[in-house]
Amino acid sequence: MDKRNIDNLSPEERFFDTSNIEIDGMTCDECVRTIELALRGVDGVREVHVDRAKRLATVIYDTRKTHMPALHDILLSRGYHPTRFAEPVR
Repeated sequence: MDKRNIDNLSPEERFFDTSNIEIDGMTCDECVRTIELALRGVDGVREVHVDRAKRLATVIYDTRKTHMPALHDILLSRGYHPTRFAEPVR
């Protein structure tokens, strides 16, 4: 989310962030579904989009309710390996 002009954001949107997570271990469509369900189950996650070909999950989340280490932990608990923080979403 572009937060350069915060005056145009609603009070709620000011606390949402969008991050990309690179993920190793996705080999099939079932992996995509598992990752989407796991991340969507985290309190504060608004949206999840997973691209298996790019090994990438894009997550929009409320920074007051969760953070990147918690999202990484949920992936690890499901057997997937977040490799690093990907390029920021613009």
